[in-house]
Amino acid sequence: MRSLYTRFLLSTALTCVVTSTGWAQVNDYSQDFESMNAASATALSDDGWLVGANVFSPGGGYLYNYFAFPAPNGGPGFCAVATGEGGLDQGAQQMVVYNDYNNGDHGIGNLIEANIFREQVITAADVGRAVIFSFDAKLGDLQPPTTATAFIKIINTTTWYLDAFEYIDMTNVSSTWNSYTASITIDNSWVGNLFQIGFMNTATNYTPSGLVYDNLSLGDDNGGVSPGVAFCTGTSTPCPCGNSSTNGGGCANGTGNGNVLSASGSASVSAADLELSSANAIPSQPGLYFQGNNAINGGNGNVFGDGLRCAGGAVIRLQVRFSNGTGGSATSIDIGAKGGVTAGDVKRYQHWARDPNSSPCGSQFNLSNGIEITWAP
Repeated sequence: MRSLYTRFLLSTALTCVVTSTGWAQVNDYSQDFESMNAASATALSDDGWLVGANVFSPGGGYLYNYFAFPAPNGGPGFCAVATGEGGLDQGAQQMVVYNDYNNGDHGIGNLIEANIFREQVITAADVGRAVIFSFDAKLGDLQPPTTATAFIKIINTTTWYLDAFEYIDMTNVSSTWNSYTASITIDNSWVGNLFQIGFMNTATNYTPSGLVYDNLSLGDDNGGVSPGVAFCTGTSTPCPCGNSSTNGGGCANGTGNGNVLSASGSASVSAADLELSSANAIPSQPGLYFQGNNAINGGNGNVFGDGLRCAGGAVIRLQVRFSNGTGGSATSIDIGAKGGVTAGDVKRYQHWARDPNSSPCGSQFNLSNGIEITWAP
């Protein structure tokens, strides 16, 4: 489908959007929808969300479009703040995205590509930035032949063609929550163009199209380079029952390997975009992300449960998250604010997770490796 999207020409109706955004550059963004008033018709548009659609013939030929309008909250077109769709990591409110069922062309078999998005204007200060768009998602009521996509788009404001399009096919996502990411590096030829993140789906004949999204984040990817330094991987202090790991994480848990803690975003207090992620924990179990002042035992850790305690001293509980079906989870809070850090602080982080049924040493819990972060302004 990439060739179709890069072919079509957007109408001049989009020109009014360039002056309406008000952003000076591509700013970081996060949204868990918890603070939105689900009863407000402008809840999503007040947060900067816009909608529009491209319409194609049954054979895929471009017909027309209509862009861009403030995103509605509810009704038969585009999107709504949903309640009761979240797991423990998603809270009480989410965003459900669907097609524009106000468009009567559904009834004659035309394809309606509904877009729900936020946009900003790229400036020279953005050139060279690697940015990452991450989110949680699960299947709503989408049914074939409807297709769905999450995206980062770069729209040329001279030609109104797409200069770049990074996407994730969301058509066959699970009915349980999982996390997804898309990233792009901003090119100098894109200065003045529109940068969009969002979701779209293509439906016809009023076929159901709903997907549910939560825990959205846009921030620097740092070119894949972690803002922290890993330590305490069980290579110096022996794991408690010979349960060493080979994947750079903590001591092996019931999966047969270690729980790996990593960091993404930046170590900037003001940017507030640091994210801690856990991989290879036991699926569907709670885990605590915590902060300490010290690297215990010179960074080698001491035996604790089935693993090694690596971070300690004035410990702060940051967030409890349940792992998904593959044993992964990530923080969704401002780590620096929760930990009370200031520029110049050096803090250590670790993930403490339950292992109730397969604990190799019998303690029923384990820990990840440690991550050391030196905080910047």
